[in-house]
Amino acid sequence: MSFNILEKLKLGKEVFGTWCMLPSSFTVDVIARTGLDFIVIDLEHGSISLETCEEMVKTAILHNCHPIVRVGDDQENTILHALETGCEGILVPHVSKVEKARAIVDAARYFPYGKRGLSPYTRCHEYTHVGLAASMKKHGESTFVGILVEGQEGINNLTEIVKVEGIDCVYLGMYDISQSVGLPGQLEHPDVIKQLESCLKVILNSGKTAGTFVRDIQTAKLYKEMGFNFIAFVADSFALSSFYKESVLAFQSK
Repeated sequence: MSFNILEKLKLGKEVFGTWCMLPSSFTVDVIARTGLDFIVIDLEHGSISLETCEEMVKTAILHNCHPIVRVGDDQENTILHALETGCEGILVPHVSKVEKARAIVDAARYFPYGKRGLSPYTRCHEYTHVGLAASMKKHGESTFVGILVEGQEGINNLTEIVKVEGIDCVYLGMYDISQSVGLPGQLEHPDVIKQLESCLKVILNSGKTAGTFVRDIQTAKLYKEMGFNFIAFVADSFALSSFYKESVLAFQSK
């Protein structure tokens, strides 16, 4: 892949992408051609198998769109399997404690930065032990490790979580943050935004990338101005559904 998302973020540029819930490399082929910086392949809420995930990863890379896998849990084996699909990053959900964040780094990064299991005979290393040292160096420099802080416990511990070395991005889960202030689903409510801004300040002060989710372009632009530089816009399932719903309504209107 000629483009690396970490390089762009280190230059202070924003990246803009979407979530992929549909288990389809065909769908990724359509989306990845549009100029999006990344797609997040959702193994937590979507019905995507590991085998299908690998095909989706391959397709995204063909179009220079950065594939990130949101794993279903923070277990070492889960993270290892996701990374060995050849994806160039992970997002790990529901990180609420410093110890969890450190364990994620250990699982995602090779020695000396972590304890990730090593086999050269996977797609990650082009199925060979030849040139393994160079391949490990490349993954050490380019693997994107992101965590989702979503609930009240994670928010309470955020000041310490952002200090963990090896975490590139702290992504604020908007739906769970809205629940944490007693306003589930009301992402634009002033109290939700206030909590979001408070968390954002902590992340930016740590020097890490701040990520979040938006449902419209106006909010995406607002959050970019606030300081978020990793912005995920809706999901493939919603985009498909909303387009056809709006088309039906337009057709039926007089």
